[in-house]
Amino acid sequence: MDAVADLYKREHGSMVRLACLIVGSQAVAEEVVHDAFVSVLERRATIADPGAYLRRVVINNCHGNTRRSLVGRRKMSRLAVLEGTTEELPPEVGEAWSALEAVTPKQRHALVLRFYADLPIDDIADLMGERPGTVKSLVHRGLRTLRRELST
Repeated sequence: MDAVADLYKREHGSMVRLACLIVGSQAVAEEVVHDAFVSVLERRATIADPGAYLRRVVINNCHGNTRRSLVGRRKMSRLAVLEGTTEELPPEVGEAWSALEAVTPKQRHALVLRFYADLPIDDIADLMGERPGTVKSLVHRGLRTLRRELST
């Protein structure tokens, strides 16, 4: 239990920021990270590298959440516009998210993992279940879109 508590103290904040950049919501990011820590706690006896396992679960949960909530998010944003409310993100994440909204979800995941999590292409490919060439293409196209968005 102490190892999981140490992992929590060391990794919680960075995992929430990573998840928030991927999913675009502080509340969802905290939920995703919480679920990941529960998974680590449940499997702690069989996990060789809890930190790597935690990151893998956080990213997988973010991917699943993005797939499931794409339609739901569109509906919620329409409701928020009608009601005049929007979800507040922390300032540093809010600015990044605004720019990242211009790219596709897969491109966003690849960009966040490459430049925020500072992972190599091969690790990103493994985490995303894609080939390295596909990840390179996602990063390249995502950067091109971001440059275009930021130059306007």
